[in-house]
Amino acid sequence: MKILLALSLAILAGCVPARDPQLTAIKQAEDSGLGCEQIAIEYGTNTDVAQGKITKNNSNDNRELLFGILVWPGLFDLKNADGNEANALLDRNIYLRELAKGKSCAAVDAWPGQPKRYTAIGDWVA
Repeated sequence: MKILLALSLAILAGCVPARDPQLTAIKQAEDSGLGCEQIAIEYGTNTDVAQGKITKNNSNDNRELLFGILVWPGLFDLKNADGNEANALLDRNIYLRELAKGKSCAAVDAWPGQPKRYTAIGDWVA
């Protein structure tokens, strides 16, 4: 019985302590008071942060797949916090673009394009 308990604890200890995603709300209370320049700055910042999170999460996914197959399946991070946070920022950007158009902000079409959304298995299947 002690061996079974020790083995169970060893298996649980080998699992990845994945962090929970902190998602950005699409609509926020102060949105109506934002000016065109503030919307453009937030849109650009969200785009840069989302790109970094997607790149990081894709890199982590590839590493975790390799470790999970060759070393230990408990090394998979199934919460994909960075990828989900990036997608939430991209969803907010869709809203910010529409908000800017509704306020007749200039040069909205010149804002940077959005990175490809994070998908948990998209790069493995392709």
